[in-house]
Amino acid sequence: MAFITAQTMQTALLVLALILATVLWKRRAKSGLPLPPGPRPLPFIGNLFDMPTKHIAPALREMGSRYGELTYLNMLGQPIIILNSYEAAIGLLEGRSANTSDRPRLVMAELTGYMYEFAVQGYTQEWRIRRRLFHTFFQPSAIPQYHPVHVRECRRFLHRLLATPEDFLSLARHVFSATIMDVVYGITVTERDDPYVSLAQKATIIFSSIVVPGQYLVEVLPFLKHVPSWLPGAGFKRQAKQWSKTISAARNTAYDATLDAFGAARPSIVTSLVENAMSDHGNVSPQDDEHFRDITGLAYLTGADTSLYATQAMFLAMVLNPDVQKKGQQELDTVVGPDRLPEFSDRDALPYINAVVKEIIRWHSVVPLGVSHRVMVEDEYKGFRIPAGTILVPNAWAMSRDDQAYPEPDAFIPERFMKDGTYGSDVRDSETYQFGFGRRICPGRHFANDALFITVASVLHAFNIEPPLGPDGEPVQIAPNINLDSFLSYPEKFECRITPRSGKAEALIRQAVKTEH
Repeated sequence: MAFITAQTMQTALLVLALILATVLWKRRAKSGLPLPPGPRPLPFIGNLFDMPTKHIAPALREMGSRYGELTYLNMLGQPIIILNSYEAAIGLLEGRSANTSDRPRLVMAELTGYMYEFAVQGYTQEWRIRRRLFHTFFQPSAIPQYHPVHVRECRRFLHRLLATPEDFLSLARHVFSATIMDVVYGITVTERDDPYVSLAQKATIIFSSIVVPGQYLVEVLPFLKHVPSWLPGAGFKRQAKQWSKTISAARNTAYDATLDAFGAARPSIVTSLVENAMSDHGNVSPQDDEHFRDITGLAYLTGADTSLYATQAMFLAMVLNPDVQKKGQQELDTVVGPDRLPEFSDRDALPYINAVVKEIIRWHSVVPLGVSHRVMVEDEYKGFRIPAGTILVPNAWAMSRDDQAYPEPDAFIPERFMKDGTYGSDVRDSETYQFGFGRRICPGRHFANDALFITVASVLHAFNIEPPLGPDGEPVQIAPNINLDSFLSYPEKFECRITPRSGKAEALIRQAVKTEH
């Protein structure tokens, strides 16, 4: 390939921008309908400098307060619409899901090999096959079979909290990783520094980086994918090559380990997939193998961190809201009592704990900007033209802070999800937007919800969560600091005191773990 000078690149970009601007102008003139409002674009580059890079979801919500529930941005010719209201997200992503269920092209996912994760794949037949397989193992009727694993790993988590409560954040990561590894691969992770847990964490960090809107110029100028990696400004290609090794390992290492132990391996989703294929047509075809690796890899990489960050938010909410903690503990004392630990069979009798879970999901948007959708065919919504190829970004964080739906939206108020002392109300269900929309709704949401419930119920039943003490022995006020700069949102590191509620609670935990052996 001939040497490409910086001047040549600049000229190519200018020509491309002019062509795109001309095409967009002609399309608008032909349609006759206006585009949704948004900040005034600059010549050639559009709104490239209007896309925030810090506190992205709140900044886009503020932009929406000026321009409306649909905020239009032109990123070097790529139309993007921010959906800052629940009504707009439902109208476009649910009501018109046949046209809005595609995903935008992710060039960095292609370069790193992350396109195996079907959550980012386009609305294709290959996606449908993987989604259908995944749904088989995570649909509501299948979820109860995982309850014993949830309970066992949660009680091990409680036991670890007794020993090192100051490590509650890393211990929370361990419990959810252990649950996923058992369910998906039948693998038991080590107590500390487990290589599978470490690998998943590295892969998740990579994923969070490549899916943030506006993070890489190659996403809006895909032809940059073909420039040599040594060219100045092509550092993304060198980074992608390095990351691809981690992504490949995350997809294949645990899967191969289960296959190598097949016959002696514990029952898992992998063993079920293989056994079903053998029963149906006598072998695992190469195509089957690809599908199986993809869906198990998705569960492995996405299942742990989403539950982890929700649990971190739970600890933070309890430190900041001791009255909520006390009410939850009172309900647990009444329903579960002092002589055992919570079970899933208690759930229907714990309306306040269920409301706490629902409020955690609302109060802390783990995926503040959701996962973007793509419009396949030009459409119209409320008098505005929605061009084909438009990227739709559902601002779930903004929906969670809608003060019409949730008075005092920044406050942690589980009672908003209760009515007359029972669980359930007319308030908008936080799960209807925090887990995605339409045909792209998260298929693992029921599993994640169960993980969060048993964790909240068990921790509150056994422990008190309080602010740390200062040098003078007085409680230190905690200032919540939420990271909203990446794909996954999480509370920045904070301290708290986690102590058993009683000697009996401590004894229950130790006995529960002892009876496993």
